[in-house]
Amino acid sequence: MKHTKNNTILALSLVDDTKYKIVLHIPHSSIHIPIIDGFNQELIKSEIDKLTDWSTDEIFNIDGITKIVTPFSRIFCDVERFSDDNLEPMYQLGRGYYYTHTDNGEVLRQNNLKLKHKILNEYYLPHHNLFNELISEKLKLYDEAFIIDCHSFSDIPFHSDLIKDSNRPDICIGTDDFHTPSELTNNIVTEFEKIGYSVKINTPYSGTIVNNDSYNIDKRVKSIMIEINRKLYMDDNFKINLNNVEKLNNQISKIVSNM
Repeated sequence: MKHTKNNTILALSLVDDTKYKIVLHIPHSSIHIPIIDGFNQELIKSEIDKLTDWSTDEIFNIDGITKIVTPFSRIFCDVERFSDDNLEPMYQLGRGYYYTHTDNGEVLRQNNLKLKHKILNEYYLPHHNLFNELISEKLKLYDEAFIIDCHSFSDIPFHSDLIKDSNRPDICIGTDDFHTPSELTNNIVTEFEKIGYSVKINTPYSGTIVNNDSYNIDKRVKSIMIEINRKLYMDDNFKINLNNVEKLNNQISKIVSNM
């Protein structure tokens, strides 16, 4: 499924098998920057290294289960931020859907309002339109949909993190009061703990994404965030251990397939 404009692919990688109610939302795995205009190019690599959810497109690649993989870097357009800057806490740090500053507070990109508007309309909104469309299809088929918000996180807190406790778990589970049943949270926490992982709920990151059309409206749409500590598969020099990526993929596959 693709949305196009002027022959440019704007939508996202989508795999669908109607046997499942689950949608894997993988927003931060890409390093691609479609429009380089306005960026401080000396800062791009270090910021991508720091902020990319490396290998989450592989760790959460589960055969037969629908996935949405954002095909551009979060530093270009972060689809998990609010489009209304007044509602987005990270906007004050230059980290709304249109990043202007690095995690350290340096100027990453010029605040070009024309470019920002273009990115909103040609990248951010197509993502969320596709997300709404997909969840609508799931509800028609099953009268229910499960979203898993798929992320990884650094074992060392970022400067911009709201929770800077250095005692970080292997797995962080994010929940929403309206869309995350306690039974779902408890079951997933138990499954991770059974295979030896330390788990915290809404620490160091909280919440989970829900498509706009359903948010705080439709309880048939359930969502939970799974964040994996990068230390489980990546070293301090951003070198990825492919064997550990495969191991995590197998473990996540078993947990998700039993939902």
